[in-house]
Amino acid sequence: MALRLTYSLKKVTSPMLGQRFMSVINISDMDATTKFQEVNQKNIMYFTATWCPPCKAIKPVYEELAKKYDGVSFGKIDVDDNSEAAAEFQISAVPTFIFSNGQRFSGADPNQLEQLIKALDEE
Repeated sequence: MALRLTYSLKKVTSPMLGQRFMSVINISDMDATTKFQEVNQKNIMYFTATWCPPCKAIKPVYEELAKKYDGVSFGKIDVDDNSEAAAEFQISAVPTFIFSNGQRFSGADPNQLEQLIKALDEE
């Protein structure tokens, strides 16, 4: 239920600004992970952890990119809170980004991350 509410808020736009009110969806369990993938054709899942310094560094970049690329849905999964999804996607390092087009990127390079997001958005 919470995922549906978050998703509907994500799709709300301002007629004057064309800006989304919510950019990144927090994905808390495996059911929500599956639902996120089903309802968002172009998506990125960002696997992170609160104790991870590179994750903290890339987080604001990821949030800004979520505002910039309207055609892509951005999800965030804490590997400690959603260990089932982390295991399912074989996450061995954080931050790791998994794209709906099959791309996978581990690390905190903002330029490489944006290149992959741009490619997904243009598909």
